[in-house]
Amino acid sequence: MDRDYRTTAKSYNFPIDRVKGDDLTKFHIERARFRSSWYLLASTVVCVTGYGWTLASKAVCLLFVHLCILFTHASNKNVAVPLVLQFVIGASITCLFNMCGTLLTDLNPRNPALAQASSNVVRCALSASGLAALQAMINHVGPGWTFTIFAGLCLLTAPMILAEMRWGFGWRSGREQDIELQANGAHAEG
Repeated sequence: MDRDYRTTAKSYNFPIDRVKGDDLTKFHIERARFRSSWYLLASTVVCVTGYGWTLASKAVCLLFVHLCILFTHASNKNVAVPLVLQFVIGASITCLFNMCGTLLTDLNPRNPALAQASSNVVRCALSASGLAALQAMINHVGPGWTFTIFAGLCLLTAPMILAEMRWGFGWRSGREQDIELQANGAHAEG
């Protein structure tokens, strides 16, 4: 993220001030934060899809016991592929969450904790919804199509990221002007 920040700042001829900090009201922070998100999103979509079809192909049969111990039914079955895919999925999604969390903090300097808490509530609610539907979907359409659908849902975030990168600076400028007008109106009434 630091490299993306420096690269974006350089492309906009924006000076970086490590002592005082940067004035983000004049900087396209949305582009800086999401600059590398495309690689992570692509790896997430590909690996989630591959994970589902790996499970569907019977290349590995997984049985989760109460203590989450992983067993295989036959000695010729290999769990390496799904485990590697899980690692890449987890790493990619964690990086994306960190990008979004950092952007939330940048966009809400007056109340970053509230922004993060709101994000966590929404993220956990969506995760719970997905998890509640998971077993029913696997039973109905199989693991390959279930995880392909989940990958499609991940892919639906691409237009949102693109919109934030393209129009986020304008949205933020408008919001800051509204806040300033409200503050000036409150001072004028007081």
